Amino acid sequence: MIGTMTEKIYHYTDITTLGLILKNKTIRFKRFDLMDDRTETDGLPEILKKNYFLSCWVLDMKEKIPQWAMYARKGVRIEMPIKWYKKFPIPIAGTDQFLEKIPLEDNHPCKNMFYPRPFVDWYQNDQKYYFAPPMDEENGFVVKVEYDENFTALKKQHWKESEDGNGIGLSHQAAPIRYKDAFWSFQDEVRFYLYAGCKHQERNNLPEYIDLPIDENVLKEIKIRVYPNCSIEDFQKVKDIVADNFATLDSNEIMERSLLDGKYFPKNS
Repeated sequence: MIGTMTEKIYHYTDITTLGLILKNKTIRFKRFDLMDDRTETDGLPEILKKNYFLSCWVLDMKEKIPQWAMYARKGVRIEMPIKWYKKFPIPIAGTDQFLEKIPLEDNHPCKNMFYPRPFVDWYQNDQKYYFAPPMDEENGFVVKVEYDENFTALKKQHWKESEDGNGIGLSHQAAPIRYKDAFWSFQDEVRFYLYAGCKHQERNNLPEYIDLPIDENVLKEIKIRVYPNCSIEDFQKVKDIVADNFATLDSNEIMERSLLDGKYFPKNS
């Protein structure tokens, strides 16, 4: 359960992506088979390799040199509350009223289901796929990655092909994206995920990403740490991005320099 473990999470990215996040007030979820770990889908049947969409974050508040080097060499680290997303109300058919949550029995598996995009945007009639709303917040929308050298075997333990060969049974919806090779353990990763359903023959029509809105009240809590030994030009660039998107907030309260200044210099910098 992630929510009881931490209140803040961290994302390393480039300055351009920071600008898009703040301008659009969205977080991008990338398709599972497009992750930088090319072994991500090992141990899974074809039907599961494209249907997950992920947003990947770091749990450890301490700066990670590999994360700077791989994802934000001249970028930033974004700090956000772990519950950064909106929960949109559900319209009652035939009325102008809305429900905050679906009225179900306490033991119903969908009792805590919610919509992180407006309900009307969630189901598009012209699409040949659909996104399943998260069943709950802890371990149903966000999951902590487990690292193991036998990660493919662990994945295989959690799915089973149906007898007719037309479907897959899962012990938990997060199982296919929970396990990674031990080589990646430095990431200390927590991932948000969505599942897209479609007919097998329509899998190639799945998009490469989906964007989810950030709660604007939560966005005011953002902290931005610039890369180690940040240049004057890049620091000003980030400061301008912050000023453009937070007119009423002081950039000095939002931005901070890396604690690795003077301690870490990437090679060929």
